[in-house]
Amino acid sequence: MRRLAAAAADFLRRHAARLDAALGALVAALGVLSLWSTPALATFDHREPDAFGVGLTLLAGAAVAVRTRWPVPALLVACGASLIPLQLGYPQSVASFAPLLILYTVAARRPMSVSAPAAALVYLLVGLLLVAGPMPTTLADWVSNSFMIVAVWAVGRSVRSRRAESAGREERNRALFEAREARARATEVDERAAIAREMHDLVTHGITELTVQTSAARRLLRSDPDTAEQLLTDVERRGRDAIAEMRRVLDVLRPAEDTAALRPQPGLADLEALLDDARADGMEVQLLISGTPADVEQGVGLTAYRIVQEALRNIRQHAGRATARVTLDWRQGCLCLVVEDDGRGALSWFTDFPPDGHGLNSLRERVAAYGGSLRTGPRRGGGFTVTATLPTNTRSQS
Repeated sequence: MRRLAAAAADFLRRHAARLDAALGALVAALGVLSLWSTPALATFDHREPDAFGVGLTLLAGAAVAVRTRWPVPALLVACGASLIPLQLGYPQSVASFAPLLILYTVAARRPMSVSAPAAALVYLLVGLLLVAGPMPTTLADWVSNSFMIVAVWAVGRSVRSRRAESAGREERNRALFEAREARARATEVDERAAIAREMHDLVTHGITELTVQTSAARRLLRSDPDTAEQLLTDVERRGRDAIAEMRRVLDVLRPAEDTAALRPQPGLADLEALLDDARADGMEVQLLISGTPADVEQGVGLTAYRIVQEALRNIRQHAGRATARVTLDWRQGCLCLVVEDDGRGALSWFTDFPPDGHGLNSLRERVAAYGGSLRTGPRRGGGFTVTATLPTNTRSQS
């Protein structure tokens, strides 16, 4: 059941814009139809629907369609587009519920300092309509409208709280995992140090024997050449053993990352494999290539690879469930590299230096070393964008 709920929540997050557009279209369509369906219990003469009333109804549906992207402006537009027709005497339509839908979004996505005044504004506007509107009102109207506004706001706040708790649990789990990894690495280092000390004792003992036997062979070199030769042969054997032990000590002390560092450095040809790894982790990544690819210097290719690697790492950590797009735009004399996502926007990107040293400052220095530029910032409509321009003719420049 939890997996099903998590899958549903993930689907809603990934397709929020499309679902909002569909909901907005539905509200607009039902709102227009309901303008011609006057309630049977109406006790006053309604204004006949016209182009102005239909336009306001469509505007309320449009506000619902953008509620996730711009919740507060959408709420203001919906309040005007939904309540003005009622004040002018139009029949109450489905579009009049648009402010409630958007108020839920504001409460679920914005802090208390924003959602509480928004709820108070909706209540104030509804109260003015009940007091000064053309419709006769009763105590039941006040109670029902108050209940709906408070309930919608409370549900939105509850959803926001659960999301915050879930994010907190994920962060704590990540911190615990990293702590366990750190303890495991520390234990491994201690074990390696203990093994190295034992091997060090063996090597020291072997070198001491080498010194003693070499000294004895030197003294017997003239008086007893055969014994001296035997001692020197033994010295040679023990010397080789000591060298082998020393190499084992160095192998034990060498971190696992040093072995990986001996491999060829990645470049543009390895980008597809990097994106496949990101897709295997559940991230949606697109690769777009335009222009004619050029043969670049190995350092430029490595820099481009590190930029994409660091951008994907930060999307995974800070953007939540987001779709990423990597664009390689080959231009005359340069490569324009863009990595963007549609996640939560500019949060704590590049604020820390990762263990591999590929943070923002490090990447800026890499790019500047080849005469390029690096820009980062929020993406219009939500998300984050990393843009790098790298020259492709560095060989001729040097």
